[in-house]
Formats: sequence, C-alpha cells, structure tokens
Amino acid sequence: MKLDDPFPLEAVSSRVRAAVLYEFQGRCPSIREMTRIPDKQWLATPGIGRTALGEIRSVADDRPSSPAASAQVTDAELLERLEFLQKELQGIYTMLKGRMVEATRIDA
Repeated sequence: MKLDDPFPLEAVSSRVRAAVLYEFQGRCPSIREMTRIPDKQWLATPGIGRTALGEIRSVADDRPSSPAASAQVTDAELLERLEFLQKELQGIYTMLKGRMVEATRIDA
C-alpha cells in the first residue's frame, strides 16, 4: 500500500469504519490522512478508544517495507523483540487472570 492509497476500511471493524467515515464526512480517507491524525485527536473522536486506535494504526502501518529496510534487522534484534513481546503477553495474561479471580470473588 502507498500513502496516497485509500485507507482499507474493510480491514477494520464496523464500529471503527463508522467512526472513520463520520470523521471524514462520509468519504474514505487516504492512508496518509489517517496517519497524520495524532493519537490524542483520534482518542477524542466519538467511537475511537485505545482498541479502535490500535486497529487503525495496525492497518495504516501495514505497508510493505523495502527489502533493504527489513534486511537491516538482525536475527538477534528480532529475537530480542520476540522475547520482549512474550514478556508483555505474559504480563497481560497475569493481569487478566487476577481480574478474573477478583471478579469471581465479587460475584460469589
């Protein structure tokens, strides 16, 4: 995808799609337009929360990179990034597990 291509609205949830179309008065924006809107402004937009913003950024940033750019990342750097992400996921899992236990106690 190129920056001036239309933002692929079909790649986001219907809720996000509706919020984007509302923000752009019913027209499909370009990827460039989507990436130029700061997170703070998106989060002030009705229907856009952190999850929706994550969807937008994921789709907008999913442009193929040049082979030269991807070749600059070493295996060690990729492994380090993987380990970081695994720790992040484990932290999220632990937090959610704790909240589920807490919710179970409240319901009982």
